[in-house]
Amino acid sequence: MKEIEATGAAVLAVSIDRPEDAQALRRDLGLTFPILSDPDMRMIRAFGMQGEMRNMGDMGYVIIDKAGRIRDRRIERKFGENLAPVLSTLQSLHAGS
Repeated sequence: MKEIEATGAAVLAVSIDRPEDAQALRRDLGLTFPILSDPDMRMIRAFGMQGEMRNMGDMGYVIIDKAGRIRDRRIERKFGENLAPVLSTLQSLHAGS
């Protein structure tokens, strides 16, 4: 997490859960970043993060620059285990600012 924050980026998670359930998940997992509630999946669909087989969000990430442009988007269930692609994109954006 510190490597991500060092690039000036903010981390947010999005869940289809109700707000109170998303906050309980955050608390239970000890997460230090907010989980936004998107039960109607507007944001999930807008960023192309809907699962192919189910009507729910899939795991992955979207990197949005300061101008609001999507710089990288990936559905990847184990992205948290390999942050190298995320950090590479963030470091490139940070170096260009």
